[in-house]
Amino acid sequence: MTVIIGVKLSEKEENAVKFQQILTDYNCIIKLRIGINTTSLLCSNIGIILLQIDKNDDALKLEKAIIEVEGIEIQRMIF
Repeated sequence: MTVIIGVKLSEKEENAVKFQQILTDYNCIIKLRIGINTTSLLCSNIGIILLQIDKNDDALKLEKAIIEVEGIEIQRMIF
């Protein structure tokens, strides 16, 4: 099973450090990380990140940690 977690990080400047620490803490379960620019501007305050996780239990743990950061919205796809 593969879980793709889509993360919308609003207020990126305020929340990026907390979010990055979570990604560092869970780096062993993250198989792929892709950042997407949402505008043609170089420094948008909104970020979209896609994370690939191979196990649903691991994905649930990561999602629980991520949603504790203010200004984050998550969605998931399961294959």
